[in-house]
Amino acid sequence: MSAAPPVVALATRADEPEVRRLLRENPMAGRVRVSLEREPDAFLAAAVEGRPHHTVVAREAASGRLVGMGHRAVMDVYANGVPARVGYLSQLRVDGAYRGRRRLLARGYDLLAAQRGPDEEPFDLTSIMADNEPALRLLGAGVPGLPTYRPLGRFVTLVISTWRAPRSNGGPPVEAGRPEHALEIAACLDRNAARYQLARRWLAADLASNERCPGLRPGDFRLAFGRGGRVTGTAALWDQSAFKQVVVRGYSPAVARARWWINRGAWLLGAPRLPAPGRALPHAYLSHVAVDGDDTSVFERLLAAILAEASRRRYAYVVAGFAERHPFLTVLRRRCRAREYPSVLHAVYGEDGIQAASSLDGRLPHVEVALL
Repeated sequence: MSAAPPVVALATRADEPEVRRLLRENPMAGRVRVSLEREPDAFLAAAVEGRPHHTVVAREAASGRLVGMGHRAVMDVYANGVPARVGYLSQLRVDGAYRGRRRLLARGYDLLAAQRGPDEEPFDLTSIMADNEPALRLLGAGVPGLPTYRPLGRFVTLVISTWRAPRSNGGPPVEAGRPEHALEIAACLDRNAARYQLARRWLAADLASNERCPGLRPGDFRLAFGRGGRVTGTAALWDQSAFKQVVVRGYSPAVARARWWINRGAWLLGAPRLPAPGRALPHAYLSHVAVDGDDTSVFERLLAAILAEASRRRYAYVVAGFAERHPFLTVLRRRCRAREYPSVLHAVYGEDGIQAASSLDGRLPHVEVALL
């Protein structure tokens, strides 16, 4: 007699320890296997990603043990230049014995979709690592019962070494943020977000909120100023280690064999090293990036200031991320020693979302790497 299928339901507070276990024990596949962990409280990190937020779990009928999960958080973004609310799907994790069960995935997606509010777009956003071939094959195959995954473009996450960080290219100096800059920072972020596709909207109240931006302080920002003292560029150094961690869990056989040589070369070149399995990546994020007109010279000054501050605070790495066609990615590749981890952004939708997802125009996606 076959065992009863897992029970799919919304997670409760009682599930929180098991949610963290699933994240810890089910790393993302790829040449470098990493677990995106949420210690000490998975729901604390969920509140940062968006609101409302829901986690769906699959529970063994007999034991009650969690064997799968998925998460959806609603973000305030710009879509086609106007404010919109879009869900972001993440943390899809399934224990080994239950992987490939399409009905289980379909039930989870249906339950998350049922949480969509009337003020939300009928499609979601997600990101899949470019070398996670099993996930790309399954989710992009148009499997009956699963939503459609439409690629929106490649996104590149960079892990930048703070050793031998680039110096400023000259020009007017940038300044550390102060509390009185909050409204100007929010205005700079907002007017530039509107130029992009699915860029996060930040209000001054969000920047000051310990729920929306925990650990982020005015002094973590670096600002560029234009005529009349207007903020024309902003970037922040956001340490999220108090509620979110990236832990290396293993390497592909080829990378594992070459790791000693890779790290030796990294030490000589000032590039990021590959940590031992089980070690967290000591890092902070380059976040809240906005520059009027995408002026690369301003971005270079902000980048140099952020990396200098990261080095001063003894972070080994800074994690940045931009769409593959973004001009700031070209700057990072030219100015920094970094390891790249490409992914593919997707719009995810059922039949009711076909028209809305198809209407997204050709604006460059600009998602916040610190919230992926």
